[in-house]
Amino acid sequence: MVSTLTRCVAIALFGLLVLAGTWRPAQAGTTSAFTLSPQSYAGSRERQYKVYVPDGIATPAPMVMALHGCQQTHDDVLRDWGLTAAADRFGFVLVAPFITSYDGLRNTNCWGFWLDQHRHQGRGEPEDLHQIARQVEARFGIDPRRRYVTGLSSGAAMAVVLSVTHNEYFAAAASASGLPYGEDAASVSFSGCPGSATFHAVSQVVADMRRERNASYAIPLLVLQNNVDCTVIQPAGRNLRDAQLQLNGDAAHDTPAEALARQRPCTPVNGPDYACQQSFYTVDAQPGSRSLVETVFYNGPTATPARGDTDHGHYWIGGQAGRDGNWALQRGPSYPDIVWDFFSRHAADTGGPTPPPPPPPPPPSCTSVVAAPGAHVGAGRATLGGFFNLRAISTGDLRDIGFAWDYFFTSVALHQGADGRWFVQPPAGCG
Repeated sequence: MVSTLTRCVAIALFGLLVLAGTWRPAQAGTTSAFTLSPQSYAGSRERQYKVYVPDGIATPAPMVMALHGCQQTHDDVLRDWGLTAAADRFGFVLVAPFITSYDGLRNTNCWGFWLDQHRHQGRGEPEDLHQIARQVEARFGIDPRRRYVTGLSSGAAMAVVLSVTHNEYFAAAASASGLPYGEDAASVSFSGCPGSATFHAVSQVVADMRRERNASYAIPLLVLQNNVDCTVIQPAGRNLRDAQLQLNGDAAHDTPAEALARQRPCTPVNGPDYACQQSFYTVDAQPGSRSLVETVFYNGPTATPARGDTDHGHYWIGGQAGRDGNWALQRGPSYPDIVWDFFSRHAADTGGPTPPPPPPPPPPSCTSVVAAPGAHVGAGRATLGGFFNLRAISTGDLRDIGFAWDYFFTSVALHQGADGRWFVQPPAGCG
């Protein structure tokens, strides 16, 4: 009798948890922590990252790198975003890097997508993330045709950067409340709701993307955007869409009207759908063809349950297996399922061999110049960076050398490397 009663109570409690929406499937895998040591290229730093591998995963497996947003860490990604459960269901290796440390003036833990030193191949944060992905490949059985990257906010903007700087490496990318390549700090709104920001012309974004990428592969992009987001406001999502089409579409399919193949309500959703629509823009405007870009636009709430959030409609939606957390919601269009559906349809289709590695650099020039930070900026030895571009950043090792408008009060020595960039510390080979 007691045993029967116990079973009945357990079943009833389980049912209540499910009905209340608080139940989430337990993880069925292993999370491991790793560290990328600073590398030899400019702007590299130590980066911590975690890897979640589902039990019994088939190899070679897909890899999904997920980048946290400002005021978040990789633990928020693993705990709140519903991606570990998605990894269990769909069979992919989940990589969650942590920015760990950074240069310049930023909001806490922001990726530096607006800083020139962090949006080019072979340096800074994009190259560190590429090296993290390569370390994961060396440890686990990863399918080279199914390497993907996504993120939220500054992490989404950095995922877009990676889709340009390393489009020969990643198969597809997904941006959640992210920004177009090459945007600066003014593209983020700090004024509350409804928000105010300025954006580069789409033609400038396309020119910047074309100038940076070194492979012709048209990497597909998924754009997820809350239309009432007051931090990353529309038209950020539309600009991402239009830039992808202008860059990668042929002459007959390089506008939204020409490339649109179909639209549908977003699926799946956990609770309200917020009038979410998914639009498919394909290479030939035909349903079922390979996408150039897809958009997920909806009218979500601005307020969130987390006390520390800004209530600006700026968040990741984790779906049933997600959690209300820091800049994260559980209810709404299920990002993990929508993102994975997009990734699963877009394995790499490069059509050519992997390009050879670059040749080794020549020896350094060992030239040194002592000047004020502002003078270094004016001469091209440093660039503007930090919050609102108020700091001078050396072009080589990306060190903060002082106030960018200081022309008289301080002096800093910079040393030229072989590639013409300038360093606070003399390059290896210089006395």
